[in-house]
Amino acid sequence: MSNVRIELAAEGDRQRDPGSALHEWPLGAGHTDTMRAGIDWHATQFGRPAREAKDLLRVVTAAYVADRSAHQGAKALARSLTLTVHVDQPDVWTDTALEQAVDMLHWLTGDDWALRCVPSEAVQPDQTLDLDASVADDICLVSGGLDSLCGALIRLREPGTPFFLGHADTSTLIRRAQERMQNHLAAQTPPRIYTQYPLRHRGDVRHRTPKTRSLLFMAMAVAAASGMGATRVLVPENGFTSINPPLEPSRGGVMTTRSTHPWTFYALAKLLTTLGLAGITVQNPHRHLTKGELLEQAMPAATADDQKLAAATVSCAKPNPGRPSGGDPNTQCGVCIACLVRRAAFIASGLPDLTAYAVQTWAKAPSEAVRWYRRHDIAAWRAATQNGIARHRVLGSAVWPPDTDFAQVLDLVDRGLGELANVPV
Repeated sequence: MSNVRIELAAEGDRQRDPGSALHEWPLGAGHTDTMRAGIDWHATQFGRPAREAKDLLRVVTAAYVADRSAHQGAKALARSLTLTVHVDQPDVWTDTALEQAVDMLHWLTGDDWALRCVPSEAVQPDQTLDLDASVADDICLVSGGLDSLCGALIRLREPGTPFFLGHADTSTLIRRAQERMQNHLAAQTPPRIYTQYPLRHRGDVRHRTPKTRSLLFMAMAVAAASGMGATRVLVPENGFTSINPPLEPSRGGVMTTRSTHPWTFYALAKLLTTLGLAGITVQNPHRHLTKGELLEQAMPAATADDQKLAAATVSCAKPNPGRPSGGDPNTQCGVCIACLVRRAAFIASGLPDLTAYAVQTWAKAPSEAVRWYRRHDIAAWRAATQNGIARHRVLGSAVWPPDTDFAQVLDLVDRGLGELANVPV
């Protein structure tokens, strides 16, 4: 079992847990020896966020650093991750808040977490960005994926002022998608701002698929909402992927991501209430739609430019899987589950899919290597589309909010599987 102890503090603050790996968050946007952050310690990029919102972002950032720093063994499903986080208001982090936070982290990752919050000794800033309190109605997360594009296009048609926020990714493929989206939003009338901030540790990355990543985005958006007068954080994701039903028994539990599962939003809402941030809601407005239905709703009359923009988005779980020679390293594979759901969405919506997938555009040898590397995904797709998923496996794969309409959940899963069955593999 991997055991990692992380301490997150403001640059220059004294360490409280000598046995931990200290990560210093820069007081001003930039970097220290251990952290790179486009957001400074006091999150002044968002104006004057509530201290509770800044502290939540610090706690979740520490979890993200630990998640990326701790090796995930092939056989050991659980790691032991201990966090010491410097916060402005340690008294707010009661036993209830700490328990809710570690329970949510365990739900997302399957790991064993311990969390301690200690008082920060960082000096409060002399100046912050004095943003208008009504600068945004909503904070809309945009990742560079197809669902976030759909969410942004739908939100643009609605009244009010959204602020589009994202995380600056290290992947060249995703950065390109984010730049295309940034240019598209800037060309709107009036122009819309889409800003991405890097926030990660500097050093070895031992786990490249951290399951706390989406929670980091949400915590960043909560801080932005707090400082910019917004009351809603929108996390666009289709409902089938949010539920993420286990396509075969081996994919149960945390083996399938729970990043936007209904319980994740429910657990986060409870924590926000405990921290005194109940005035900010974090929600998935597209939780009742399949990916095909979401794409159709976002692009009812797609132009050629819309189609190119959609093709530039990234859905692939691991671009260029296995890195076989003979292929562009910045290519979506086309046969991981995420790619298959994406391809199915284009077919269901009737929109042409202009995406260059490895299995369709690479030469035969590297293309076959991709198929071999993704053989387990293809087998899971085949099992689910041919045999369906038993009702008890769908409902027993997770915990659910108290008001869940299970008939609606099962119907959504059936519709999603119906889309998947039409993909030529």
